[in-house]
Amino acid sequence: MVDRSENAWIRPQWLHVLAGITWFGAVIYADFILIPALMTLPPDVQRAAGGAIGLRATKVIPGAAVAVIVLGILRGTVWGRIHAFSDLSTTYGVLWLLALALAVVTFAYAKFVIEPGIARINAIDPANAVHADGSQSPALTQAVDTVKRATLVEFGLFLVIFTCMILMRFN
Repeated sequence: MVDRSENAWIRPQWLHVLAGITWFGAVIYADFILIPALMTLPPDVQRAAGGAIGLRATKVIPGAAVAVIVLGILRGTVWGRIHAFSDLSTTYGVLWLLALALAVVTFAYAKFVIEPGIARINAIDPANAVHADGSQSPALTQAVDTVKRATLVEFGLFLVIFTCMILMRFN
């Protein structure tokens, strides 16, 4: 039996919020601290550090993203206001559905756009990634710029999701 008492939502709420902080926080950290800092390092150091960070991130971030999505579904339905299709026509329902759809799109975008972009960077032969003067090759520069732009799109998606969360709280 599902507990629909007034405070029953608190139990999964903190897990949803913690997973959201982990997922969104990782994007904020990567976009505004990690990537700019790595770009100041020599390409061989960038590759080593980025590879190590990437291995760790692929163990943590997808789990946090899936937890956000699953717990968001449960928070909106089992422990929330969405109990019938007609509830999706309310302001809360529209915001919940938009946030859910954007979360799924954001997860897919990272999986099918950003991850392959990072793989393209890593596929560039280190011997061809840097010129004799230490500058990056055009192929490496283009691959890195493409991933940086993609992560900023991801950040924008998160801003819309976050805005939906705030608006849902006041509806």
